[in-house]
Amino acid sequence: MIATPTNPSVRVRIAPSPTGNLHVGTARTALFNYLFAKHHNGTFILRVEDTDTERSNAAFTQNIFDGLRGLGLDWHEGPDVGGNFGPYTQSDRLELYKKYAHQLLDQGLAYYDYNTPDLLDAMREEATAKKLPFVYRPAPLTPEQEAEAKATATQPPSIRFRIPRDRTQIVVQDLVRGTVTFDANLLGDIVLLKSDGIAAYNFAVVVDDALMKISHVIRGEDHLPNTPKQQVLYEALGWEIPQFAHLGMILAPDRSKLSKRHGATAVSAFVEDQGYLPEAFINFLALLGWSPASTEEIFTIEQLAEQFSLDRVAHSGAIFDVEKLKWVNGQYIRSMPIETLAERVAPYLTACPVAETYTTEQWHLLLDAVKEPLVVLSDVTDAVSYFFGDDVAIPAELAAETIETEEGKRVLQVALEEWLPNHADFSTLDETYATLKILTKTLLKDLKVKTVMWAIRAAVSGRVQGADLGKTLFLLGKEKVGHRLAQARK
Repeated sequence: MIATPTNPSVRVRIAPSPTGNLHVGTARTALFNYLFAKHHNGTFILRVEDTDTERSNAAFTQNIFDGLRGLGLDWHEGPDVGGNFGPYTQSDRLELYKKYAHQLLDQGLAYYDYNTPDLLDAMREEATAKKLPFVYRPAPLTPEQEAEAKATATQPPSIRFRIPRDRTQIVVQDLVRGTVTFDANLLGDIVLLKSDGIAAYNFAVVVDDALMKISHVIRGEDHLPNTPKQQVLYEALGWEIPQFAHLGMILAPDRSKLSKRHGATAVSAFVEDQGYLPEAFINFLALLGWSPASTEEIFTIEQLAEQFSLDRVAHSGAIFDVEKLKWVNGQYIRSMPIETLAERVAPYLTACPVAETYTTEQWHLLLDAVKEPLVVLSDVTDAVSYFFGDDVAIPAELAAETIETEEGKRVLQVALEEWLPNHADFSTLDETYATLKILTKTLLKDLKVKTVMWAIRAAVSGRVQGADLGKTLFLLGKEKVGHRLAQARK
């Protein structure tokens, strides 16, 4: 449960568009907002920007909600929890946008635009052909021209804000990038309401952030070009401008924008499908563009919030290094209490009759034996597979290298004819280790330890790497070990 805020002056938000599943970039932005709010005992808000009616989907909204909560990023205010500044879904705020658009019309700061999208596209193509920037700033219509445009219009007009023609530059103060200056002459007039009555992004976000009293807008650098447009709207409406902080983008290893062509980009694909731990994923995301004061790399979310500050956020892009993510996740798996690990891996073992095969104590011993090389939770499916069923598949190449050689045949012969009948005792783990020592001692006169161990391991598990061999033999039991050795000898 997220703590009640005590600092009303800090209010931040994450405002995803439900046009796809929760993206790692959106999750990182949400995390930085969450950590900033938590560090300052402020308020973290979730707002759904669903004005893209063609692509917005309720299933994506739910995925975003579930993904954020699954990562531990609960919010104080939002569509599902309410708050004093709602509604928190843009499609429920259309009347507010109309109100302030018409306020700007009444002030003479905005105008009706009767030009069609086709005409605008043609003008844009013409500018491109001339290798010029497309800056849409039509001259004001006379009353007669406006009456004619209205009479001949084939669709309702949009409403645009007129960029002040005497404005030469717009200066944005950014908490990450410092002072950023934009050439106001390159800004076209800003759409407030589209012809279908839906608010355009730059207008809706200003209205929402102002009315929700957002103090800091922390978002990706892809929004930086929108900031001068939004700033002039704040000024025109007489609203206080929030403090902006634009984060460097998350990049693929080739330093291009992270996209599906580089692999999974949805949080659910990492956490639910592949089995990355939410707390490890959060730890990894925090280090994408933010550096702690210490040299440590493993943090709880509470420790991250305690250390987090925007002055340690980089404005350059951060590489999404899957190998680093795997390393972080492995650290969490190995440090996790075995009881917790057993709960976490359960969804990946539906085909394994755990309760029918092992006691709780044995199962915990098994997990402890195989957890060292685990990178993600889903790895457990393969890691424990040979502990179930009577038979085990031995790859032909492995068999040729370990049990079909003269040395391997000698190991199986001694194991089946002398060791198992006369010396093998798997009643306890200690007895199993003692039993295994007898086998190696018997064979060491002729063979290397590695040769003995690999032959036995290959025969009982179908691999030469995995859980400690003594624990493997103990958990399988004498009968199953004998059966698999005999099968391998055939």
